Amino acid sequence: MVEITPQKPKIYFVAWRWPLWISLGLFLLSAAVFVGFKIYLAQLETEILNINNQIKAEAAKVNAKDENTVSGLNDSLSAFNGLVSNHSYFSELLRLTSSLTHTRVTFTKFDADKDKNFLQLKGVAQNYTILAKQMVALRENENIKSLEVKGINFGTSGLDFELTIGIDPKVFIKQQP
Repeated sequence: MVEITPQKPKIYFVAWRWPLWISLGLFLLSAAVFVGFKIYLAQLETEILNINNQIKAEAAKVNAKDENTVSGLNDSLSAFNGLVSNHSYFSELLRLTSSLTHTRVTFTKFDADKDKNFLQLKGVAQNYTILAKQMVALRENENIKSLEVKGINFGTSGLDFELTIGIDPKVFIKQQP
């Protein structure tokens, strides 16, 4: 005789399998990313060491001749700085000339003499009106003592002219800020 006994049905939780596989996949992915970053970090550290070694090798190549050359250049620059500071009056004159120059006038020659207090300018203007405006701008400035126009000629780009300007000696004195 065969006895039939009811068996308890096996319970399958299908719902818990897919989160397990997803979490296992994410764990493996994060482990792979971590290992990849470790390898990348090791490569960067190797490159940094190589660059530091190259810097040390180049620094070791500096010799006494190069150091003497740099020292000589430094001394030359110091001497040049002294010369420039003695001739700084010229910057005030350039500032004055720049502020008084008409936009359509171009000066092609600039000659100044501090001892005689004069400035000689050669330039080109578009026409007589522009040249007249330039002369008025110069005459109205208190630092300009005299203005003389020499040789107005027609050139290929306009009127060629030459100005001789008497300048107040205080223009040549360096202004303290």
